[in-house]
Amino acid sequence: MSTAYPKPFDLSGKVALVTGSTMGIGEGTARVLALAGAHVVISSRKADECARVAQAFRDQGLSAEGRACHIGRMDDIAAMGEHLRERHGGLDILVNNAVLSPWRTIADTDEALFTKTVEVDLRGYWYLSVEATRLMAPRGGGSIVNIASVAALHPEKMLGLYSTLKTALIGMSRSFAIEYGAIGVRVNTVLPGVIQTRLADAFDADQKARVIAKNPVGRLGEVDDIGHAVLYLSAASGGYITGASLVVDGGMSITAM
Repeated sequence: MSTAYPKPFDLSGKVALVTGSTMGIGEGTARVLALAGAHVVISSRKADECARVAQAFRDQGLSAEGRACHIGRMDDIAAMGEHLRERHGGLDILVNNAVLSPWRTIADTDEALFTKTVEVDLRGYWYLSVEATRLMAPRGGGSIVNIASVAALHPEKMLGLYSTLKTALIGMSRSFAIEYGAIGVRVNTVLPGVIQTRLADAFDADQKARVIAKNPVGRLGEVDDIGHAVLYLSAASGGYITGASLVVDGGMSITAM
């Protein structure tokens, strides 16, 4: 047994930025990283929500701060980079999770909605990741995890644009992994299935039952399921993994859709 990493899931001393982390998958992931010892930056568009969640983390004895950032705005991305540089001297982990998921047919996806969604779901991920690599390089590297969706593999009606951009994230992760591997930055993608969040609350009992019936594990996912996958990829445990796409859906994507 190798003794190179005696604590493969320990993030003590690491700084992690999780976008869209005031609720759902983002908040759950941030909590998992904080429990592993990281100082987490809670981020979303609303400063008051960032402050609320960060304070809740601190009340639980975790290390956290709130910092608003609208990743659809280039100025906000630059400001976040400057904040991390000045306050923490860099960054170790970036989890790109903030998202827009318009419920529209392809025909009804007008240009304004298309542009707004691309600005958040792809451009924001791209340029925040570029900023992250600059912050990680002086620290000898780091981890970027892009949160996609099983919709990248199995597109759904009414989620055409969302599915398309989640597919694009897989290619983005692979491209960044190739280009930034030499400076120690690993880039991977996590593809969640149906996770028990506010979005899943929109399903009625019959819809949930049908989803669970198709799932080999026999349940909906929990936010911690995604958080633990991100932890695995971000800690020493995932030190030899980059450019990978990890499906976390209880096996639903291997069943007949």
